[in-house]
Amino acid sequence: MAADLSPLEQAAARVGLPGLKARVVPHDRRRGWWFRWGRGELLVSDRVIDRCPPEDACALLMGEVLRSRRAQSLTRALVTVLVLILIPLPFGERNTASGWLFLVVALIAWAIAASYLRSRTVLKADDATVALLGDATPLVRGLNEMNFEEIHLAGKVLPARPDLHRRAERLVAKHGLCDAQPPA
Repeated sequence: MAADLSPLEQAAARVGLPGLKARVVPHDRRRGWWFRWGRGELLVSDRVIDRCPPEDACALLMGEVLRSRRAQSLTRALVTVLVLILIPLPFGERNTASGWLFLVVALIAWAIAASYLRSRTVLKADDATVALLGDATPLVRGLNEMNFEEIHLAGKVLPARPDLHRRAERLVAKHGLCDAQPPA
């Protein structure tokens, strides 16, 4: 029997993706994604359907859409900053030690800031998802269930999303949850 994907379509509309038609697709072991959207279609990994009840899957979808939007705007900002760092090079002291030292320090600082901002983007998306849902429990349960996902790359098995457990723990502590375990 085919899964009812209408709750996922409604969740997508709730976060600004109206009119998407959901479809279950086989899990991609190499990439480990849960949802993909575009051209009027919402592709849902069969692992999400197998592991999560509809309420938790909807919370994961909403979080993923909000994270993606924030990540896109962050990427544009980071590229702009990188261009502003690199523009003065041809006109300044490009062949001196101080010029190269400036470039190296600026690029290292940019990389550290980018890493920090990306992790903050995920946490802000989680908080925005909880605000939309009004309850953190479905998102925490979904993150806990999907924490067991693995990707297979070059004969190695790696966690698909190593940050999920930390994100779930943060939400449990922040919202005072104690019953965020998946239903038995």
